[in-house]
Amino acid sequence: MVSGVEWFWSRVAMPNIRPSLTVSILAFLGSLLVLTWLLFSLLAFKTAANDLYAQKSEHARTLLKGFVSLLPDIIPTYPEGFISPDSQASHYIQKLSEESSFSRLTLLDGNGNLIYSSGREGDDPYSPFQGLAKNVNGSYIRPDGSGVVHLISVMRDGKTVGSAGLLLSLAPEKARLNRSRELLFTYFVLDFILLLGLGSFVLSRIVVNPINRLLTATEKITGGQYGQRLKMSGSAEMVRLASAFNEMASALGDKDLLVTKQMAALTQANSDLRQAREEALRTEKMASIGLLAAGMAHEIGTPLAAIMGYAELSAGENSDIAAIQDYARRISDESSRIDRIVRGLLDFSRQRTQSGEDADVRNTVLSTVDLLKQQGVFKQLNLYTEFDEGELRANCDQHQLQQVIINLLLNSRDATPAGGTITIRVGHENTCIRLDIIDSGTGITDESMKHIFDPFFTTKPPGKGTGLGLAISARIIDGFGGRISAANNVGSGSCFTVWLPISRNVQEGGV
Repeated sequence: MVSGVEWFWSRVAMPNIRPSLTVSILAFLGSLLVLTWLLFSLLAFKTAANDLYAQKSEHARTLLKGFVSLLPDIIPTYPEGFISPDSQASHYIQKLSEESSFSRLTLLDGNGNLIYSSGREGDDPYSPFQGLAKNVNGSYIRPDGSGVVHLISVMRDGKTVGSAGLLLSLAPEKARLNRSRELLFTYFVLDFILLLGLGSFVLSRIVVNPINRLLTATEKITGGQYGQRLKMSGSAEMVRLASAFNEMASALGDKDLLVTKQMAALTQANSDLRQAREEALRTEKMASIGLLAAGMAHEIGTPLAAIMGYAELSAGENSDIAAIQDYARRISDESSRIDRIVRGLLDFSRQRTQSGEDADVRNTVLSTVDLLKQQGVFKQLNLYTEFDEGELRANCDQHQLQQVIINLLLNSRDATPAGGTITIRVGHENTCIRLDIIDSGTGITDESMKHIFDPFFTTKPPGKGTGLGLAISARIIDGFGGRISAANNVGSGSCFTVWLPISRNVQEGGV
């Protein structure tokens, strides 16, 4: 069993390396060519060798038969006689010995004794019969493959009177076979290199390059680029593959577009659902606050009016007593504060509907600024106004818009230290009028930003605010069909932005 450490090092030392398609196909073709050449060379050389050996055997038979035909009618026997050197057979052998392949010719008498032999010096006179019986006939290849032997019986009057054997060397044939083998191997090497080069080029053109293009396009589709299309020529399979890839890419693009649309629809549905839920909660809250405010106004209004009246009577009857005057003033101030809270609740809970009136936002802002300046609200602050060119008319109620601007400016004033600046910008943004109120105050914390428009939420000290100003402003803007938001500036201070629906008359006029 292989341990965990050995397995780890085997994975590290031997990475999973895969050859390319060209290398794999060419390796297969090369192996196939080598195997084919081995089989072909084996069969070809075997056949050629057999043919050459058969021709050599036939040549040996013809030569030996010619020698036997020249022998005298009476074959001498050992040791009484031998073939004479002057005989026709001896002259024939002398001519035959001039052949390069001639090795040995031997003649035996009927008892197997040597009566004539001719050949290369140092050879065994019995070499043609070596390993063979003296009375066999036919052609044979020497066991070591060095030569071919042909044996024939010498007949006289139907009786065997001797045996003749001729040994011819196969060295010329082997040299011829070796030359043929070398030439064939050279041709094979050249053919192998040519086929590999041509095969590599053809494979690159008709297989590898199209597959690489397909792989590149597939990687791009994996990255979300569904507009990839392939155009291929060549084999029917590659054309079909490119067509299938294009159809797949088109289908993926359609699916991606469908998913995008569905996601957008789901996002919009979630947004609408969230807004509907918030609106339902706000409506329910408004209904509860409305009932509470109506009840408070009914139940608190009469005793509150009596308290304020008695406070004024006490102050009038005891005008010379400073303590009673102070108490009466405090009672009257706090009663007035209670009255403002109740009226704010009634105003906040009142149902708002989109106004059919138009308001000149520029004039409304300027008149509101003049009103607050006369009251000394901005006597320690720098106030600036910026307006776009053209008409700045919104579909809203001018008096309610002025109430919103006053609430926002007072909120900015309370957050801005002496010497600070407040800037009011009004301009066009698509089909809306955008109003920005920017101050250089302390800004709004992230936690407060979440509840800035909630009723009764305030960061001011007790008695300094009811927490209804921004809530009422948001309620009024929603009734206009617009929206309001708050954000911190990059440096310091905060920015309240109001989007108001542009006047229908202005829209029809092409502004």
